[in-house]
Amino acid sequence: MPVAVEVTHLEDDQVRIDISVPEDEVRKQFDRTVKETSARMRIPGFRPGKVPAGIVIQRVGREGIFAQTIDRALNDWYREALAASGIEPIDSPEVDMGDATEQGVAFAVTVKVPPTPKLGDYKGLEVMREPAETPAEAIEEEINRVREQGARLEDKDGTAGIGDFVVADIDGTLDGEALPQAQSRDQLVELGTDRILPEFTNALNGTKADDTVAFDVTYPEDAPEEIRGKTVAYSITVQKVQEKVLPEVDDALAETVGFASAAEMREEIEQRLATATERAVEERYRRRVIDAAVAGADFQVPPAMVERRVEEILHDTSHQLPQGITLEQYLAMQGQTLDMAREGLRTDAELSIRRELVVEAIADAEGITLTDDEVEARVRSDAAAAGRDPEELLGALRKAGGWDNLREDLRIERAVDLIVDSATAISPEEAEKREAAEAKAAEPAAAKTPAAKKPTAKPAAKKAPAAKKEPATKKPAAAKKPAAAKSGAAKGTAAKGTAKSTAAKPAAKPAAKPAAKKAAAKPAAAKSTAAKPAAKKAATSSAKGSGTAAAKKPAAAKKPAAKKKPDAE
Repeated sequence: MPVAVEVTHLEDDQVRIDISVPEDEVRKQFDRTVKETSARMRIPGFRPGKVPAGIVIQRVGREGIFAQTIDRALNDWYREALAASGIEPIDSPEVDMGDATEQGVAFAVTVKVPPTPKLGDYKGLEVMREPAETPAEAIEEEINRVREQGARLEDKDGTAGIGDFVVADIDGTLDGEALPQAQSRDQLVELGTDRILPEFTNALNGTKADDTVAFDVTYPEDAPEEIRGKTVAYSITVQKVQEKVLPEVDDALAETVGFASAAEMREEIEQRLATATERAVEERYRRRVIDAAVAGADFQVPPAMVERRVEEILHDTSHQLPQGITLEQYLAMQGQTLDMAREGLRTDAELSIRRELVVEAIADAEGITLTDDEVEARVRSDAAAAGRDPEELLGALRKAGGWDNLREDLRIERAVDLIVDSATAISPEEAEKREAAEAKAAEPAAAKTPAAKKPTAKPAAKKAPAAKKEPATKKPAAAKKPAAAKSGAAKGTAAKGTAKSTAAKPAAKPAAKPAAKKAAAKPAAAKSTAAKPAAKKAATSSAKGSGTAAAKKPAAAKKPAAKKKPDAE
């Protein structure tokens, strides 16, 4: 190993790492500096990169070459020391240079590391779990989605109302001149939809065939450049009014989406929603159990960890936005500034870090480990479930350097399973009674001691903070729904018309949730060890750990990158 490391744990979650670099490593780096300097030198009689080492050293000076070597290699040596020691700093290090000669280099770094939680009770917790009941309206909503696929438009006598469609000729002018993009013939406009500007709905609501309406629209700052902040005068002549007609729920409708009968369609929808509901309830229950264990632990999350996690969230969000839209612009569309976004993210960022640290501490306390055979068995199981070649997946995982990262992810998953399996579920009614009793019992104490009440080890009765939506909790679309047959005006024309017309609202803003860039530490190498594994976050925030993500999506064969180190979420 290029460096020797000695670790000393200090107070206040600090660690001192004494790093010794042997002579052969120093000389190797010195020679590399000479070679790189030679490539940059321009001396008559020598081709670039061919200047002899002796001349390079003579021109630059041995001390100068050595100083460049230290400047360049210090980060690498620091990074190697972190990898060797397993230390994960959360902030920039303080560097104390010792003896530095060509015969060897010694230096020390003092870094702040994540706190070690003092665990409270984490087994036998009593936590609220609601019944897994699928609301009847959810089933009807799914059936109505199927009906929407078969909807058709029919001409309507009388006036247009919200939900109706009008076929109209649209003429828009700007400063008295026809605006090309505001001209349309036989445009299909759905009243009340959020895809068009409300001014169009307001103007067309109550109109009938042959009516003409005139109105102005002042476009916002996020509109296309040619109309941004400008007022366009519109004149719209209604050709006809149409209404959407939904098909009856019968066997004919069921057949259009792959079912033999309406009864079979309803049964399948009910079963699928019941499965999704059960999964969502289980996920929320597991998160409440984790949060109950977190509430019983005693420790403080350093502000540096929270800020880094917030910046990661924002960084990840900025990379999910459409090309050409900056994070600042996106936030402005939401009525926020960067500072407002940071402030709003801090609570969730701290909670996610607390979950990770507590579950990791539980895994350590329980001595949870996994053998290579157990890791391999999990990879093979995930591969089989995903229909992938297990040998290919194993090879990809090892090649990407993700074996130990997966082992750690599975260790965390086992810790979550341990505390969840040992917990006892109680009903919402029982949880509410206990919460009321706790509040009543706390009243006299609160009168005597204004200090905030420390969470009990069994905060089961307390409802967990609203969790982020996970894919599993989303209401699934109706199963087996082949793309609906185009129903003429009902879908195709409407989409086409509103997409090109200035009646349409600006493109929907991405619903990306602010995740972010790791702040580089000094030496820069610190940024490779400060973060928690991405999959660890998944294991502590959702119903189940991520498993071998590579088995689920080919790109995830590089899942090992999950154990990236600079902290943040």
